[in-house]
Amino acid sequence: MNQSFELTPTRLRELRGFAAAARLLNFSQAARQAGCTPSVLSRRIASLEQTIGSKLFLRTTRRMTLTARGEQLLVYCERLEAVMTELAIDLRPRGGEPTGRLCVHLPGSYGRYRIAPLLASFMQRHPQIRIDATYDDAYVDLIEAKVDLAVRIGRLADTQLVARQVGSMRRFLCATPAYLASAPPFTDPSDLKAHRCIAFSGLRTGNLWQFSQQRRRRSVRIDPMLTTNDSQAVRDAVLAGVGIGLQGDYMADALIASGKLVEVLPTWTLTSSPIHLVWLPGADRAPALRRLIDDLVAALAKT
Repeated sequence: MNQSFELTPTRLRELRGFAAAARLLNFSQAARQAGCTPSVLSRRIASLEQTIGSKLFLRTTRRMTLTARGEQLLVYCERLEAVMTELAIDLRPRGGEPTGRLCVHLPGSYGRYRIAPLLASFMQRHPQIRIDATYDDAYVDLIEAKVDLAVRIGRLADTQLVARQVGSMRRFLCATPAYLASAPPFTDPSDLKAHRCIAFSGLRTGNLWQFSQQRRRRSVRIDPMLTTNDSQAVRDAVLAGVGIGLQGDYMADALIASGKLVEVLPTWTLTSSPIHLVWLPGADRAPALRRLIDDLVAALAKT
């Protein structure tokens, strides 16, 4: 075979047709096996012979035999078919269950609070799927990091990805009752300038906190006394009474309900952030990833 020979879909079809004809030594029977007419099969084999630069069959009015090159190519075709059969068996879902290893990238605290329990439940139901999960708030390039699925909070910048919105996250301005009891009065977002603020550095607007109340808008640039890239560290500092901070609903709801935290200025709301599952185009054709996406979409719809 020359150096330009490539196993394209067309070439594979020609090789399958040749292999059938080589085994049966009958173009009519081989064409039926290949699902085409004898003339189509003849053209495929002629194209293969032209690419290889050698005749594959010797034909007379009474019989057809393989050339030495044809016999050699038949051996290769049988090896190729054996490998493809073995591969099909190896990749076949065992017991109808998808298999494989998935690399998942999740936001730090949201991933631990909301996604980690869902992954544990998913793996109990699908023990043949293995998951490598990374929890951090850094942006990751799915191709470079070889990530199959990521959860992203906020507006999506990468339009090359397939995205499925699975919810949104509300943020609250929170503090402990003890902090508020000894802190300056709080009646308007502008009062934040007189308070000890704790900031999450991953917020898209940075230290500019934006509030709305019906048609009113208020933007306050805070001077944080503590800034961290971990939203759980913000929660811990707020719970310790260090100051006021923004908390996502997935962490704040239970703390507010228990009285450990108080929602400050509840009539003023902050912008909600959409939550998406994102993956590379076509990646969800893999059964394991498709199953994980479907499970997460269904589970997050209930939260």
